[in-house]
Amino acid sequence: MNTGKRTADIVGPKLPCVATAKHSLKLLLVSYAPHMLRNESVNIAVILIGDGFTGVQFARDWERVIALDPDADIELLEALTFEIRDKLRVEGQRETILLTMEDSWSNAIRLSSARECLTENPADEIEALASQYL
Repeated sequence: MNTGKRTADIVGPKLPCVATAKHSLKLLLVSYAPHMLRNESVNIAVILIGDGFTGVQFARDWERVIALDPDADIELLEALTFEIRDKLRVEGQRETILLTMEDSWSNAIRLSSARECLTENPADEIEALASQYL
């Protein structure tokens, strides 16, 4: 993990990245929102894409999801994480899975707007973002 100053920038709402800027990536947060009208959600994944890097980190456990929605279908969410991870690895399927996340899944799985993340080390960056947002 980078122990230097937090010097990178995000364009848009503040979602700070760590390190000196060399790679320009898209940062997306994936959240679970079981009740559309309540406007409550919990982040379940962080995605970084760009400059030849594609990374995704999922929540290590489902405790926050269960706290929000005791009836959550954890098996379905786990299957979804494998689908997302697999499709993000294949260059031709990345845009398809992101569009699917935006347009379907009954609004229960939401994808944030992409934000620019400038970082020196994408692998360290995704770890830092996961620890901050998941």
